[in-house]
Amino acid sequence: MIRVRRATQEDIPQLPELCNQLGYPSSEEEVRARFGGIDAAADHGLFVAEMPDGRLAGFLHVFVIRTMESDPRAEIGGLVVDAAQRSHGVGTLLMERAEIWAREHGCKIVSLRSNVIRERAHAFYERLGYKHVKTQKAFRKILQE
Repeated sequence: MIRVRRATQEDIPQLPELCNQLGYPSSEEEVRARFGGIDAAADHGLFVAEMPDGRLAGFLHVFVIRTMESDPRAEIGGLVVDAAQRSHGVGTLLMERAEIWAREHGCKIVSLRSNVIRERAHAFYERLGYKHVKTQKAFRKILQE
């Protein structure tokens, strides 16, 4: 049986492979540094899906977004299920945990962004009741040190 729980420092060695599967190559050192900032923030939640043998089947990062123009909402920052565990309910368990977390943090809305090429993920979110509300372009600027 899969158990969803908060991520701990002990999970860090398994997280880079999951980040890689999501398309974000990450070293253990990078993950360790990111974990520290996320774990310390009260308005962020990082959850893992743990299999009975201790291996991680996936993770989900959720956080609160506060803006002047709208009420606080929870945003899914990242969701990945190990390729060998997909279509077995792991993603649903993680999303259910995120929705509980969102309610606990006063959020009435959960939102997420998904790359246009992830059609299978889009169908998954729609099955969970999420609605496609807009299409937008993403902009990014790398700041020089």
